[in-house]
Amino acid sequence: MATYEQWKFKPTSFAVLQYQWLIHDGACMSESSTTRGGFTPSGVAAVRRASVESSPTSKATRTRHIILEAARAEFDRYGYTNTTIEHIVTKADVARGSFYTYFESKIDVFRHLAATIDREVASDVVAFERKRSGNPIENLRISNRNYLAVVRRNADLYRLVDEASAHDEEIKKQRLQSRQQHIARVAASIRRWQSKGWADPDLDASLTAAALVSMLSSFAQWLHVGGDTYDDDAAEQTLTEIWIRACKLADPDEVSQ
Repeated sequence: MATYEQWKFKPTSFAVLQYQWLIHDGACMSESSTTRGGFTPSGVAAVRRASVESSPTSKATRTRHIILEAARAEFDRYGYTNTTIEHIVTKADVARGSFYTYFESKIDVFRHLAATIDREVASDVVAFERKRSGNPIENLRISNRNYLAVVRRNADLYRLVDEASAHDEEIKKQRLQSRQQHIARVAASIRRWQSKGWADPDLDASLTAAALVSMLSSFAQWLHVGGDTYDDDAAEQTLTEIWIRACKLADPDEVSQ
């Protein structure tokens, strides 16, 4: 039987959430392991979390999902600052101890919710960009449409992330990392277009990408979070036209003629 001191782990900094969750294969977590929320666990509740994460059952998965859905609803209702764990467990109809079986704290459960945005961008935008082929203008149109849809579906989380980042340095860091990754992807696309003779060869790909990403992100959040009222199809078309003009992006079929 492991002693408490053997289970007691030293706290580490939050590991920035990526698109994949950490998966633990052993019967228990090693001293270097972290929770899905990015913490090195300690104490009795940490032992329970380690056990659940190393071999989750269908019941545990359902309970965790219920808590996450309840947390999302209560954060949306009260805001990040005013939401309490009591709000969450009451909404989920679970005991407080059950909450701590899956999450370390209010900020821990919120970080998991905030990661929803990155996962959906990864599946709907990044995955599409990696497998796409054919006309770059049509691909750009679809990418912009998919991104606007992600923001629309997660408007509540985008609003809450703005609030929570004022209280949590790691959420702020994750926002910056997500932005930098988005810029890097767009810059790579611009360089590819330039190499094929489809885009202005004199453009600074990184700087242009940063400006276009800023425009798209800000516009999408004002449209779906801030209260702007524009038709989604018209917005998608206008955004794509701005990208085309900024990059002087040509249709490959026309270039080859």
